[in-house]
Amino acid sequence: MTGVRTARPVVDTVQTAEEVAQGHGHIAILPGDPEATRWLRELLGNPAAAPDEDALVILGVRTRDLAGGAAALARARHRNPDQALAVVVGSRAEREQLERELIERHGLEASNVAHVAALDEAGGEAVMDRIIDMLGTEEAVAAGRRYPAVRPAVGRRIVRAAARQSAAIGAVPLGGAAMPVLTLLQIKMVGQLATLYGRPMDAERIALALSVFGAGFGWRALGRTAVGHVPGPGWAIHGGLAYGVTRALGEANLARLEAGHRLVEGRLLDAVKPKIEGVLSRLSRNQ
Repeated sequence: MTGVRTARPVVDTVQTAEEVAQGHGHIAILPGDPEATRWLRELLGNPAAAPDEDALVILGVRTRDLAGGAAALARARHRNPDQALAVVVGSRAEREQLERELIERHGLEASNVAHVAALDEAGGEAVMDRIIDMLGTEEAVAAGRRYPAVRPAVGRRIVRAAARQSAAIGAVPLGGAAMPVLTLLQIKMVGQLATLYGRPMDAERIALALSVFGAGFGWRALGRTAVGHVPGPGWAIHGGLAYGVTRALGEANLARLEAGHRLVEGRLLDAVKPKIEGVLSRLSRNQ
């Protein structure tokens, strides 16, 4: 029963990331400017037509001949104001004119328009960032699971956000209370990354989560030592350490997932797998 009580918050945190990805994260690209449409499809991994009305709908625009594409985007915005995006491409003057056209004639808002100077790598990063912002973290994880081309950008966003949150928590003088909060935040980050890359909720993911939980005691001790030997205020040292540990953990797991490797080495997983499966079985019976 001790193992079950210890594992419960870990399992719940991992399962949450898994559950929110089910049935969400659809993206649809409307027929627009031919070159911009092809570029968007390549950028996002050629998403298929969305099967429901909750999809993020995107239109590529390069000329004032908006016609059917803009009308379809306006209808999508009417259904869901936060899930319609026009990507306007061209010089600054051209993009400003296209935005006015979309707002004045087709009922869009400035929040529904993204500006891209060219169909290049920088433009792709800007569009991807805007898409993730519009989706929100949970929907972005689901979208990345559905469309592999989206995964690296979403993964980087998850890691950076978790590292910043860790720095803020680590800088607050909470004493021993900070460690479990930071550990669960790190477990949530790793769980979101695993869900993003389509890893099932199994013994491997629980083993990784439990290893993060155990590592928390080590970096807590390191923080106490650093405060006595590194010049500077304690809050800055703890905040910086929390940021660095979370960022390193996230980047390492993101690299392993991107390369297709297992999250936990085979021998270690084989050793603990029977115990974890026993705990998972007890948890399922106690729900």
